[in-house]
Amino acid sequence: MKHYITKFALLSLCFGLSLGKAAAFMAVGENAELFVTAGALLSSDDNIYLGASGSSDTIYSFSPGLDLVFGKGSAVTGDVYYKEEIRRYSSHSKQDVNLASVGAKADYSNGVSKANFNGSYAEIAQNQVGATLSSDIARRNVSHLSGTTEFGLTEKTSLSIGLNYDKTDYVPVAFTSSDVLTIPVDVYFKATPKLDWSAGFSYQSTALSGSADDNKDTFFNIGARGEFTPKLTGQVRVGYTNRTFDRAGSESLVGLSGALTYAYSEKTGILLNASNDFGNSGTGDSTKNLSLGASVANRLSEQWALNAGLSWRSTKYPTHTDDYVEGSIGAVYTYNAIVNFNASYFYRDNSSNKASAGTAFTNNVFSLGASVRY
Repeated sequence: MKHYITKFALLSLCFGLSLGKAAAFMAVGENAELFVTAGALLSSDDNIYLGASGSSDTIYSFSPGLDLVFGKGSAVTGDVYYKEEIRRYSSHSKQDVNLASVGAKADYSNGVSKANFNGSYAEIAQNQVGATLSSDIARRNVSHLSGTTEFGLTEKTSLSIGLNYDKTDYVPVAFTSSDVLTIPVDVYFKATPKLDWSAGFSYQSTALSGSADDNKDTFFNIGARGEFTPKLTGQVRVGYTNRTFDRAGSESLVGLSGALTYAYSEKTGILLNASNDFGNSGTGDSTKNLSLGASVANRLSEQWALNAGLSWRSTKYPTHTDDYVEGSIGAVYTYNAIVNFNASYFYRDNSSNKASAGTAFTNNVFSLGASVRY
């Protein structure tokens, strides 16, 4: 019942936004624009359950939505969106589902201080490593709230304080739901006009459902952000992460968080990311997660764009280690300012050093789609 009440509230919000731009302008000013969005996707998936023995299917989905964008050219910018995915399976009709997602974000900057806010709720139906059902697709509802503010302390130093809350509710009670609260604090020291050094501390508290052991993480780090070279920009943090468990015991690792963008040319950009951190699996286990990834985007012309990505993640469970690899390649054709078409291929492979873990699988997904934004 709670699930349907939530969807009714979201649909009511969507209907209210669709009453017209006039009401939106009154609320957020003349710089507001209300867009109607829609997407259609046809996918061929050879392992919809992400299990050792794959079950293939053809999947059709249609995703109507609304997107209200406001504040262009002003100190406060942002948008509010709603989308409902209608997903249908050709052979496994019991997996047919409607999935809602709604969110809002806002950014503020006056040249000296800045702040941002993000809030979202999404209904997800997809199995994942550590939370796989052999003949069903796990459902989970994911909520996110975050806010960060940064202001100058002196001419060359600034302080950033954030608050993040993430909640994951699994519909199958066999899996472990979680509530995660994170408070990051960073001090930035200007090294050059385009590069800052940083020193930071992050506190994270995780509450898990069922009999899983709640835990708390602390991350002491140093790092840098900004323009490392004329073509390389981003932010990197490295330090010491410690996890303590509410019942007893603790663990530690070298903490890492980094995302860098390399402008290879005017039309080609490369994104590199890396992280090493603790996590919690869908079965309630505490995990150590090391991940590396790279993606490239190329704008061939005004109409054509290509993208590709490759990532690797090592997840250490109490009894075994899984290695997960995901690769993708895609193309987008922009017909005009309203309509575009896309094609993509995803490959997923998960292996384990323990045969009885039951988490090994491979997955191939081919998709063709189109989207409209008006």
